[in-house]
Amino acid sequence: MRSKVDKILFDWSSRLVRAGRLEWEVEGDLEAQVEEGRRVIIMCNHSSAYDIPLAFTALPGSIRMISKKEMFSIPLLSSAMKAAEILSINRQNRQQAIKDLKIAREKMESGIRIWMFPEGTRSANGEVIPLKKGGIRLAIDTNALIIPVVMQDIYQVLPNKKWLKMRLHQPVKVKVGQAIDCREFDVEHRHELSELVYNSMKRMLEERNS
Repeated sequence: MRSKVDKILFDWSSRLVRAGRLEWEVEGDLEAQVEEGRRVIIMCNHSSAYDIPLAFTALPGSIRMISKKEMFSIPLLSSAMKAAEILSINRQNRQQAIKDLKIAREKMESGIRIWMFPEGTRSANGEVIPLKKGGIRLAIDTNALIIPVVMQDIYQVLPNKKWLKMRLHQPVKVKVGQAIDCREFDVEHRHELSELVYNSMKRMLEERNS
C-alpha cells in the first residue's frame, strides 16, 4: 500500500511541476545522511503553493505531511488519510498525544519521512519566518534526525495569495542541508535547536553560487 501511495503522490506532483515548467535541481544528498531505521523529519521553508508538489517530485523516500487533527473527523477522508499513513499529533489531549507520538515513532522507524513547514505559514517574500514550536517539539519528543531543506526562489513561481501571478520557467534550487541529531537536545534546550534549524535554513537561502 505504501508504494502505491508513494507513486500516486509522485505522479500527481510531477504533473503539476511539469505544468508549471519549473527548472529545478537538487543540491545536497539526503539519503547519505540517513541510517536505516532512523526517524527523520524534513523541515522546509514555505513560500509558494508549489512547495509541496516539488517536495514529492524532487526528494527520495516515503514522505508524508503532518495533518490537523480536525481532518480525521471527516468521514471517508479520515479513512483515506489513515490508509495513506498521514499523521497527526493532538497535543490538547495528553493521553492521545502519547499514542500519536508512539505511532509517529513507529511510522518513521518503518521508513516514513515526515515533512513539515516549521514556520507555520507561507512567507510573502521568500525569506525564512521565525519557527513555531510544534515541529521542534515533535523532533525532540521522537529523537528524530532533522534534515533542513530550502527551496530557493520558489516564492516567485506562485507567491502567497497571488494566484494570478504564476511564473513559468522559474529556476528553483532545492537545497538539502546538514542533518541535525535531536538526540542531543531535550525540551529545555528546544530554543537552541530551533535557532540551529532556522539559521541553517536562512544560510542556505541566502547563499548564491558565484
